[in-house]
Amino acid sequence: MKTLKRLWILPFILLTATGHAADPKPNIILFFTDDQGWADTSVRMMKDRADSRSTYFRTPALEKMAREGMVFSNAYSPAPTCTPSRGGIQFGKTPCRLKQTVVHDRLAFDRGIDCKDQVSIPQRIKAADPDYVTAHFGKWGFHPRPPEHAEYDQSDGNTNNGEGDYLSHKDGTPLPPDDPKRIFSTTRRAHAFMEEQAHAGRPFFMQLSHYAVHVGHGARPETIARYEELPRPDGKKYHGSKAQVYAAMIEDLDEALGKVLTKLEELGIEDHTYVLFTSDNGGGFRPNGPLKGGKGSAWEGGIRVPMVVCGPGVPAGTYCDVPVAGWDVYPTVNEIVGGKPLPAEYDGGSMVDLLRKGNAGAIRRGTRELIFHYPWYGSKPPVSVIRDGPYKLVMSLNTGETRLYNLDDDIGEQQDLSGSMPEKAQALHRRLLDYLKDVDAEDVEDMRQARKTEVEGYRDLELKKDRPDPETLERFAKSLQMFENNRTLGLGD
Repeated sequence: MKTLKRLWILPFILLTATGHAADPKPNIILFFTDDQGWADTSVRMMKDRADSRSTYFRTPALEKMAREGMVFSNAYSPAPTCTPSRGGIQFGKTPCRLKQTVVHDRLAFDRGIDCKDQVSIPQRIKAADPDYVTAHFGKWGFHPRPPEHAEYDQSDGNTNNGEGDYLSHKDGTPLPPDDPKRIFSTTRRAHAFMEEQAHAGRPFFMQLSHYAVHVGHGARPETIARYEELPRPDGKKYHGSKAQVYAAMIEDLDEALGKVLTKLEELGIEDHTYVLFTSDNGGGFRPNGPLKGGKGSAWEGGIRVPMVVCGPGVPAGTYCDVPVAGWDVYPTVNEIVGGKPLPAEYDGGSMVDLLRKGNAGAIRRGTRELIFHYPWYGSKPPVSVIRDGPYKLVMSLNTGETRLYNLDDDIGEQQDLSGSMPEKAQALHRRLLDYLKDVDAEDVEDMRQARKTEVEGYRDLELKKDRPDPETLERFAKSLQMFENNRTLGLGD
């Protein structure tokens, strides 16, 4: 995507002398990665922090996007795991409001909550402008409502992690070596879609949701070989040979991003196409730079994610420090395509003003603060979080313990300010509790009991067999014990 020679005013607010919207209409691409941590790129996610990038991973295409667009230093996923994050982005609301808060939300299933009453991104787009064509390629990962029901014009179907590991996961047929994690075949389908719309002169929205960099890790052999020759940076602790495979997978994924950017140039549509790069949750491959925790936790390492945006009107080579979250994508897309203002029930706010002005811009949300509710019942402590400005309050759903951090000064969440700033902690705590009550948030004990009942049912079925499998029964016993142990987990270290 070449550097713009002139600063566009966003196309959807340009008007001709007759009052009609100016053409061409903007395209939007959401390039969505899986489990890619905040510092798992070669782009500094924070302008003044050298440790907000990796000196080992190579992402030249994302570097190009950063040179020509805007890096969001305080970007968050809707949740610390994939399924609720994908719902939050798809419907513009927190997973808490949607009542889809964890990967396997048995409580939502038992209560019949499937999000089929929610308006999806493609439905919102077509309500604003029926000329748009929409597509979703790659991992869907949100089974309560498949892409065809969300009314995407094209999609790969209700896919999940298995499709990213196998050509046929039913019989265990592996993917070919030249297409690890379906990185390049998914890209080819995206290219075909882009070509079709560009040649027909139709505007489009495309979500390109990659299976990488989720486990199992995989990359092309020739890419892995290059990393075997590279020295590891001092002070980094990697997982033996896994480090090379993970780094190679990130490079292959970045090459796919580069192919998308190149295709936009070849089609001559780069000047009116927005590309937004981000991840579904924090990194699962440690370390996560200066951040605490990782995937599955509500510490910064589990929810802060890389985000880079380029496109018409986005000033080149800029950084924005305003906190944004995945549920802000929905209202941003809605404004770009000319949709009507959204009601207050949408937690997200449009990032359009930020995309034009950076830190001088503003974002107005249905819910002012960023709120994360993760009532997990397994090995991780169940928590709720509220962020307002630089302040982040973390609350244990087991014990009620709270901690307060100033992320501007303490990105690693090491210094609890609750004792020195009791009024701030109490105010944020009240606002968090008010929100959870207002949306009738899932209760952690209800969540845990629903999952426990489900596992007990699986165990009972196994016991009814003529020859119950001891290993299976032991696995169920460990799961049930884990649910009990989880009740005692506070915020820990």
